[in-house]
Amino acid sequence: MTEECEGEPGAQEKAAQQETKREDVPWLLRHKVTLPDPVEGWIEREDLEARCVLTDRRLTVLHAPGGFGKTALLGHCCRTLRDSGVAVAWLSLDEEDGPDSLAAYLALAFDAAGVDVGGEAPWQGGRFRRGLRSETQAEYRINLLVRSLERHGAPCVLALDEVERLVASPAAVGTLNALLRRAPRNLHVGMAFRESPPELETAMFALEGREETVTADELRFSRSDIARFFGPKLPRRELALVAADSAGWPIALRIRRNAGRQEAGSAQAAERVVAGWIETRLWRGIPDVDRDFVLDVALFDSLEPDLVDEVLGVRNSGRRLASMGALAGLMSTRGGAEMRLHPMIREWCEQQRFAKSPDRFREIHRGIARALSRRGRPVEALRHAAEAGDTALLGEVGERTGGVRLWLEQGVEALRAVDGLLSEEVLERHPRLALVRCVTLTLSGEIAEAKRVYDATEAGTAGFTRDREGGDDGALLFDRLLVHGLVEMCGCVPYGELTTRMLPLGMGVAEGQDAPGALFRGVFSLGVCFAHNQGARFDAVGEWGEGARSALGRGSPYLAHVDFQIGSAAMARGRADEAQACYERALKVARASHLRDAGAMMLGDVLAAELEFERWAAAASVDGALQSPRLLGECGAWFDIYAASAEVGAELDLLRGDVPAALALVEDARDCARRTGRAPLERFLSALRVSVLLAGDGVEEAERAWQFDRLPEAPEECVDLSAQTWREAQMLACARLRLLAARGAFEEARELGRALDAVAVERQMVRTRMRGLALAMALEHRAGDDIRAREHLVECLGLLDETGYARPLVREGAVAVALLDGAEAVPETIVDAARRLRAVIGGAVATRVSETSLTSREVEVLALMEHCRDKEIAKRLELTFYGVRYRIGNIFTKLGARGRLDAVHRARERGLLPPPDARPARRTG
Repeated sequence: MTEECEGEPGAQEKAAQQETKREDVPWLLRHKVTLPDPVEGWIEREDLEARCVLTDRRLTVLHAPGGFGKTALLGHCCRTLRDSGVAVAWLSLDEEDGPDSLAAYLALAFDAAGVDVGGEAPWQGGRFRRGLRSETQAEYRINLLVRSLERHGAPCVLALDEVERLVASPAAVGTLNALLRRAPRNLHVGMAFRESPPELETAMFALEGREETVTADELRFSRSDIARFFGPKLPRRELALVAADSAGWPIALRIRRNAGRQEAGSAQAAERVVAGWIETRLWRGIPDVDRDFVLDVALFDSLEPDLVDEVLGVRNSGRRLASMGALAGLMSTRGGAEMRLHPMIREWCEQQRFAKSPDRFREIHRGIARALSRRGRPVEALRHAAEAGDTALLGEVGERTGGVRLWLEQGVEALRAVDGLLSEEVLERHPRLALVRCVTLTLSGEIAEAKRVYDATEAGTAGFTRDREGGDDGALLFDRLLVHGLVEMCGCVPYGELTTRMLPLGMGVAEGQDAPGALFRGVFSLGVCFAHNQGARFDAVGEWGEGARSALGRGSPYLAHVDFQIGSAAMARGRADEAQACYERALKVARASHLRDAGAMMLGDVLAAELEFERWAAAASVDGALQSPRLLGECGAWFDIYAASAEVGAELDLLRGDVPAALALVEDARDCARRTGRAPLERFLSALRVSVLLAGDGVEEAERAWQFDRLPEAPEECVDLSAQTWREAQMLACARLRLLAARGAFEEARELGRALDAVAVERQMVRTRMRGLALAMALEHRAGDDIRAREHLVECLGLLDETGYARPLVREGAVAVALLDGAEAVPETIVDAARRLRAVIGGAVATRVSETSLTSREVEVLALMEHCRDKEIAKRLELTFYGVRYRIGNIFTKLGARGRLDAVHRARERGLLPPPDARPARRTG
């Protein structure tokens, strides 16, 4: 017996924590990730089982039609490995699995297997860990999962059952392919399917000799297997007839044995079809009184005895099913409680129930929907309501989930899952559910459509004062406030426009007699905290943040967002250690609730990467944490996230000396902001674009851009915090300072610099003040006044010593180093800060050189990319196909390219490839 470390949770506590995490996501079906229990009367087949030791190879495939025992064999192999200590993740697939839900289920499956998904600390060894770029939420989850599997280290298994159900969902297959392509060497995959989805990429394993495929012929029972299955009571002559009649089909043998001894000659050729076997063999063994019961229970996703009893109005349904000898071995159990009919049996019974009694079919689905809704399982409930074709019930169940409140209670992904099941007819009758659609459209960037739905709902509810007949007017008002908060948070209206109108209304709701409760108070306080953060009222951020923390209570996933806001305020005030502590605490909460909402981790990574860049200005540690605006929006990003990601990303490109890449990044972000109606963000990015143009000496173009985008010119407009966020003011003022200095308008620039400094000092915007001082230093140096330039440098270095922020001076590094080199003596108070600045600037230069250096092999691949496909490149250079793909990925990363032609163009600009009229490079020797 081993002793557990003090302070560390024991095995039972860890298991309880994992179960708690899974309980936080009731919209996910747990039976899908539960390993089936052993099949009754399992017959060992040593040779077959030896071929299916999943850890012996990277991929094991069981490919056969229904009824050949694929699930039973795969489950048996998984249990054997699990009993030997291997982490085994099981997932049964469904037609409804889309890319996002599939990625969530994969995370849930590995979490259930004991793999700590998302458990990596954001800072390692005092430095922020490198992130991974993603294009979709599903890809982000896969990246997170791959990193967790690599960290797990030990062999682990993923078993995928009923993969053929993904045939109609190429996007979900794409998610699975992403995992297979990036799977670490310690991951072993087992798949069972009737047919492989055409898009499924398994050929790479076969080509490299790392796949084992077991087919129907190998899964058939041999005559000796059949003899052992039936036992010694089966005469030899009848054994021969049974073997010939069944052709070794496992499900046929199971039904034949359960049905008892019958005349062998009664079987017809058509009985080998599933329906024939079930009707003549299985159904014959079930008494009339039980047949309707079996048809009824086939409509349940899983046979949970208490749920079945409640819906059907019976008792002891579990015992009744277990006592039916004809079903022996045709039902699987999960965890000893939930039962499932064999898929082929269930499909046949569902069809029979609908054919014999459509009204009964719909009545049972209605009952299941209501029962699951009462159990807090909204997505399952809505699926059954949809099967019943009952619009009124869909609305009733949808409202019972809490409407928009579901977003607060179960996360964005649960809200999206619910929204996907709501028809236009339901939304027209239920205004609160129309607001659910508003939220999901807003997060997806479809702002115009969200506004259309919102306006129609407002018109139909007398300005959100009257819910539908029999509805809840107070709940409608509450949901409206949440939607308004989301709209402002996402930057869809100018700062403060909604806050001034909605704050009094929200205070009234929070303090009224019918106040929604602690959750609303917590979320409302968090919203006010957010508003104060945007307006640089940082003391109030802490007060409202702690109020939100108290109201939300321990264990709330929204505590992460509280610390994001408090940490962001600390970062702006130059309190780097405090900001890091807040972000670490927030990301710990986000990791614990990643099954509920993985987006919080992504957003936290952006803020943490910005803080790291503020201190080190190094590309290697933060580049991958920055994601596309579209993806950030889907994860509920607010203005700070968009701004931080775009600004840091552009500066990274500038550090690499790649102005075109920086401009492309900003233009993509501006296009997204314009397309999604985020006017404040578009203005911020327009100012950032001017700053990037100036880095490339495009002074005239920058001047035209400033005029064309109608950006403010007066100092008081640039630094005004009454109608714009502090980030907007900082970006506008700094970009304007650069432009004025480049034009030689030194007095105008000094006036703006003084205005920015005054506001920064008044509002404790230390980070902003350092940017202003660095620009003032560069301005005076350009104006020929190095004495005043050094004064600004010394003041900025003093703040660097206090905050650790080197980033404001790095972009002006050439001026700073020249001023330090030209000084007779550096004041003793800033010696350490000056030394640190030189080290950071040197490191940034080294990073720029190393990140754009290609290996000789990468140059060979690059030279062929313009005119050759990957397979042809592999053949010419004697590489594997996947070796070529790996090197192309490295090329894109190092050159900051967005495609093959873009990579070739960038390489020619840097002299890495000859001009286009030269002959393509070929491998020599």
